[in-house]
Amino acid sequence: MTILLCTTEGFLLTSLEYRFRKNGWNLVVAHSAEDALETAKNHHPDLLIVDLQLSDYQGLDIVQNVLKQINPDIPVLVGAPLSEDGMMMEGLRLGAKDFIIAPFRPDELIMRIRHLLGLQSKASSTQSTESN
Repeated sequence: MTILLCTTEGFLLTSLEYRFRKNGWNLVVAHSAEDALETAKNHHPDLLIVDLQLSDYQGLDIVQNVLKQINPDIPVLVGAPLSEDGMMMEGLRLGAKDFIIAPFRPDELIMRIRHLLGLQSKASSTQSTESN
């Protein structure tokens, strides 16, 4: 499972790399709209996460261009502070499937990724097995 993360946040990358690896996911990173398109072409990610706070509306460009030029079916998760709710709504209008408000809790991001990819968490599958 490969996830393409489009952000310029260094601290975020370090934290997410560990958590993604722990879940068996591969993280690839892009820092601009051009980089995101090239990376999406080369790595064929299963999920795209876009930080909408990239400069010059690049986050919205990434959503639109990857969906139109690379893979119209890739699930997209956009993130931004609550004060940027207009950008999040625009990201959804352009085709994103979900959003997360920054700063976000890593556990919430993992849960949203699992939901978008149709993956059950270990805890919920254990609970459903025990209840049967």
